[in-house]
Amino acid sequence: MATDETSGQLESGQETGQETEARAEISGALIGWARQSSRHGIIITLQVVHNASDYKDHRFHTVSVALNERQLRSLARDLARAARSRGLSLRARAPLHRRLWHGLLRVVGR
Repeated sequence: MATDETSGQLESGQETGQETEARAEISGALIGWARQSSRHGIIITLQVVHNASDYKDHRFHTVSVALNERQLRSLARDLARAARSRGLSLRARAPLHRRLWHGLLRVVGR
């Protein structure tokens, strides 16, 4: 089994001992995701679509990725950095019931 010395990953077309590894590169727009807990981390399932016509026809690729806790923290940090670099706030809005309650208090003069 040959590996790439810099990354330790299998080179494309190399034998893994039981089967030939097939690789595919998927690029497109992220249209949805789902998160499931597992014993040692999470499994994220991404839905990727190539173009608008594929989206309209509900033709998308589903990719599932298992992340351990270390990988999840690293991904979360990278996503937070990307959001901040784009000027996005990661603070969530207050829940609707709290916003309604404070609005009602302003109306009645408290």
